[in-house]
Amino acid sequence: MEELELGPNGGLVYCFEYLLKNLDWLQENLNNYEDDFLIIDCPGQIELYTHFNIMQKIVQVLTMEFDFRLCATYLLESNFISDRPKFFSGVLSATSAMINLEIPHINVLTKMDLFKSGRTGAGTIAQIGPKELERYLDPDPDLLLGEVNEKTNPKFHSLNQAISQLIQDFNMVSFLPLDITDEDSIGSILSHIDHAIQYGEHEEPKEPRDMDGGDFDAAEE
Repeated sequence: MEELELGPNGGLVYCFEYLLKNLDWLQENLNNYEDDFLIIDCPGQIELYTHFNIMQKIVQVLTMEFDFRLCATYLLESNFISDRPKFFSGVLSATSAMINLEIPHINVLTKMDLFKSGRTGAGTIAQIGPKELERYLDPDPDLLLGEVNEKTNPKFHSLNQAISQLIQDFNMVSFLPLDITDEDSIGSILSHIDHAIQYGEHEEPKEPRDMDGGDFDAAEE
């Protein structure tokens, strides 16, 4: 970054472009894994997914040239619930990433273990019950209009309405809750990922165990 006088985002774009020019190296390293799950921790700068097509190009290489099955997982922390405009900004970012990447995609609301303990906010989150939480897991645009319109200048109300309508029209984003202290929560997310990438569907079905004739005779008696 110092040598090329690039900022953080520019440095990341340069690295991804360099990676695309050295696909042989990438393929050689990825070929060391067979029938494994690979977790690729991508940078958090949302601009890489909304303003550039660099991630889309890498995804296309992995799926079309390397024959990988991919599932994008968008993570949003549960403390965003305490700030509705911030939460719906995350919903818009998730929508943009889903449209641009064009691969199976799930959205996860993380740190739900902190949500249960009430440690993610100063009381706002702790007051949200299960029914109210469902309005965030399956985002209800009315949540945005109610509180936000009360706190923003009236000249922005039409913009808020347009954003709400956009979310409703696409209707693409829903969240799975992730509580790292709950094995069922983790298992549910893994199951959704398996389904998204059709994991195991190419495997041959297992042969049933051989049953000898004596067992059948005993059952008939």
